[in-house]
Amino acid sequence: MSEINSSDSKIEWLRRKINYGATYKGLATFTVVYIFVIVLFLSTFSEPIELILGQPLLPIELSDDFVDRAGRIIILYHSIAVPVVAVCTYFVLMFMDVREKFKSRVKWPLFLGSTLASSSGILFAYVFQGAWILHGLYLVGLSLCFYAGIMLLLGVFPTGSFPKRESENSRNILLGQSAVTLLTICILISVILGGAIGSFFGNGMIPLLAEYFLRDELVDYLVYDHVLVDAVKAHLHIMLALIDTIILLVVYRYTVRDQKGKWYAISMVLAMPGMLIMSIGSWAVTFNEVIDFPFDMHYLIYAGSAILVTVGLILALTGWNKMSKEILGDQYESASWVKRSKAVFNDPVKFSLYWYFIWVNFVMTFGGIFLALSLRGPTDPEGVSPFTRILDIVAFRDGPLAVETTVARGHWHILATLSAIMLVLLLIDILDIQGIARKVMGWLSFVGSLVAFGLGMIYLYYPHFDQEWATNLTKYIDVADFWKAQKLFGFGNWLPLVMDLGIMLFVIVLAIFCFNQLIHIIKGRHDVKDWPE
Repeated sequence: MSEINSSDSKIEWLRRKINYGATYKGLATFTVVYIFVIVLFLSTFSEPIELILGQPLLPIELSDDFVDRAGRIIILYHSIAVPVVAVCTYFVLMFMDVREKFKSRVKWPLFLGSTLASSSGILFAYVFQGAWILHGLYLVGLSLCFYAGIMLLLGVFPTGSFPKRESENSRNILLGQSAVTLLTICILISVILGGAIGSFFGNGMIPLLAEYFLRDELVDYLVYDHVLVDAVKAHLHIMLALIDTIILLVVYRYTVRDQKGKWYAISMVLAMPGMLIMSIGSWAVTFNEVIDFPFDMHYLIYAGSAILVTVGLILALTGWNKMSKEILGDQYESASWVKRSKAVFNDPVKFSLYWYFIWVNFVMTFGGIFLALSLRGPTDPEGVSPFTRILDIVAFRDGPLAVETTVARGHWHILATLSAIMLVLLLIDILDIQGIARKVMGWLSFVGSLVAFGLGMIYLYYPHFDQEWATNLTKYIDVADFWKAQKLFGFGNWLPLVMDLGIMLFVIVLAIFCFNQLIHIIKGRHDVKDWPE
């Protein structure tokens, strides 16, 4: 009899674990852990590991052929980005207004599709190269994710009766719902753009990396159509920008649950034209060489991004203010400005999460503006940028291609890494992880961002301020060679390794998160008695 009871209890224990895994929190946690496993796998044959150990940990041999390498990297980007979009969508289902009947139609196709696309893509690109059945499954997974996106659009689309509005707050609720709907539409259009590109390249098997096609004189347009090259650049940048917009709206809704207040209304009013202008600008870049636009479409991207950055700043200040009120309680009204400011440091997870919405300007926005203003030089048919003359720096188009390529790669890798760690911090707070683990993860994320992204900006842009390099452009033909000869701040060629140390702090945060959740689930603190959504 005792054996039967023991067996029943084990089945009940397993059922509850499966039930928890089916919740939005469980799916988001699983996906973050899954991404961490992918990062660990890739790190075993990464360049830092080879520099430290002299050889990769796993005996994986990869072709150096340009086409093979480009194809691998493209699939890698999608294999990580698709699960990240899935996590963002789970948060949308968790906090936003979505029609009940559409929630399961979004959740399960998205979970199955993102997992299938990511796992099949990684296996095809790095393990079973040439096993084209895996590439087919990869496309099936992407198709399931697109179907989930269509269902999400139907689920969030506002009508006269949905979402339910309170009389005193109906305007804000409608603004917030309209922002989510418009964002979903922009994402679906951007995904269609990417799918159209893939269908053309799939016929010819000629993949390309956008950063290798920065200068027209290097592009063989007999092989690569100009429209498709520009479309790849547009798809890459707008998808990452829209992922960050999802994070912005989700964190805003998580912070202002009741959707009340004038600043929430102002933010939603700004967010909609911001994301739309940015998206239109990116889509139009595809046709730069086909349509004679009255001005460079990149200016639309800058304008839309500037509006969204403003919304991020409002969110950061709103979040910190709310934190201070929660921590100080009744003492808030009588507390000094200094005491109110100090209070936000009591919770490093929330502090770091809101800090990133400001820090992104220093490591992304300002760098992008600097690049845009100093792009042109004497060899450019449009003439020299006044900004380049004033600062007495080398224009990016006049410098070595390797330097411009490094910036083109680096600036969006910084944004992608920053976005990923923001999602992890948000999940830490949603799961209400407390104690020493919370403090360690919060402060490691903050320090890691300062080290990795701060030094990353120096690594990317400092070469253009070096006078010796400016007078002898052929001397430093590669960024790595440049830094080997530098003694800036005593780093010299150690700068990239210090940057890697900052990235390692993020990896440690992910490791702590994974072990923390594993222990909690085993102990039964995440039991769910009934089948969830």
